[in-house]
Amino acid sequence: MLLADDKYYGPEGEPFLNGSRLRSSSSPFGYALEIGYTLTLVRGVSPAELLSLAGAEQRGVCIGLDTLIGEHQKLIHESDGWDESVIAGACTVQGEGGNWTLALAFGGDLGSPRFMEELSAGTRAISHSSNGGKPMHFFHWHENGELRTTFEWPSVRTGSTPDELNAVMTEVGLNPTGDEAPDVDRKAALFALAERLTGVRVTEELLAEAEYRMTDLPKAPADEWESVTIDITDAYGKRTYVQLRPDQL
Repeated sequence: MLLADDKYYGPEGEPFLNGSRLRSSSSPFGYALEIGYTLTLVRGVSPAELLSLAGAEQRGVCIGLDTLIGEHQKLIHESDGWDESVIAGACTVQGEGGNWTLALAFGGDLGSPRFMEELSAGTRAISHSSNGGKPMHFFHWHENGELRTTFEWPSVRTGSTPDELNAVMTEVGLNPTGDEAPDVDRKAALFALAERLTGVRVTEELLAEAEYRMTDLPKAPADEWESVTIDITDAYGKRTYVQLRPDQL
């Protein structure tokens, strides 16, 4: 699974630590980073309920992340490329306040606003994702059906309470007011932020040994976009950061 460099990583099974560097090339979870993923955590909702809300077709149960990856590769092979659905797995984990469901989707989206609003009714739901191969890492916090805080770049947040997580974001290595330090891995920091909000420690052992309910997850249609972010740092360290609306392009 995801491993952190020795100077940040504690004993086997420890959670991801603040500012950890994630090393994925030799880990099964590197597959998710390469092709894109969404990891969703919701309190008090069972795996079956989550998958039902997602409109997913269940495929049975499997043990371990390696098996889940194998099922996704099989689906791709059978469809001769990318199909209209992707493989996702959901399992029960322990966190703050009791049982949570952890759901992991490869190349698909379990964090869409409409789904998360319904999923978080009366509870808390967290999701973070990567589009695979590009530096686009999103984070969403929903509470009682309301989007509280969401961001791609920590300094550009939206939601009903965009600043409520600023203190904990700073603690895990994210900078809500500007650029992160160059030695901070934002993906590791997002895992740490999710842990602070859920109490769920996403460890190598947890992902490797979990019993997943598998499903064919239909790919959601692309939402209408509101803006595009251009963030480029040149060889001299000069950064260009611009957000543009559709009418500006």
